[in-house]
Amino acid sequence: MPGFLYGLFRFPVAEPEKVTILYTVFSFIFGLVFGSFLNVLIYRLPRSVSIIRPNSFCPHCRKPIRWYENIPLLSYVFLGGKCAHCRKPISWQYPLVELLTGLAFLFLYHQYGFSLALIFYLVFICSLIVISGIDFTHQIIPSIISLPGILLGLVFQILYGNFWLGLIGAFFGGGLILLIRVLGGWAYKKEVMGMGDVFLTAMIGAFIAFPRIIIAVFIGAIAGSLFGIVYLLVTKKHRESPIPFGPFLSLGGLVMALFGDRVILFLRMLGVYI
Repeated sequence: MPGFLYGLFRFPVAEPEKVTILYTVFSFIFGLVFGSFLNVLIYRLPRSVSIIRPNSFCPHCRKPIRWYENIPLLSYVFLGGKCAHCRKPISWQYPLVELLTGLAFLFLYHQYGFSLALIFYLVFICSLIVISGIDFTHQIIPSIISLPGILLGLVFQILYGNFWLGLIGAFFGGGLILLIRVLGGWAYKKEVMGMGDVFLTAMIGAFIAFPRIIIAVFIGAIAGSLFGIVYLLVTKKHRESPIPFGPFLSLGGLVMALFGDRVILFLRMLGVYI
């Protein structure tokens, strides 16, 4: 090819470091955008509102939110945490969910790259975030997310040759919470765990498999207990006030999905082998 034609059709090739930085930034931004969608699910699913129509609106004044008022994180900061129309406060849930999702996408991309495992783990983490948001605000765990999540987790384990440990993880996680539900109901004469918690823990067990589900439940129990103590001390509420357990089970699953190897290594340093 003549030199001038070669120069005309020659395109610059990005250096590997620049490509990595570009993908890193893109994964975080994409996570922020997807986190905005998760907020839609958290608000609309328990209210049986379509996730397609209408467009985003203020939950207080019901006015439509314009696109430049709906930019993840930035709009919350620029609006001062208040609706542009009625000036009512915007819940801290919105930027928190966006930030958590962005960080999760960023971390998972660095850990798994562009792979099938990345897709499965993204679905898993997003499911935990939505379930936590709904349970925290409405004290319900939608089975429309957790039940398909169990099947998806088992499919994930099949693809990676770990089906039996995934199945055991699902049965152990769900069975343990079911046992607590039955024994607690018998001892306290009231419901101490919902079936939503059972399905959620089974989903977590299916994704992270056995024996990691043991650590996930333990982390959730510790985190939930500490939160409950602080919550009752600060609010002065009665100790029988309902405290959702789903977000803390999800926290345990999130920690083991993102940092499972590090957690296991830390436990072995302490002499605990699971």
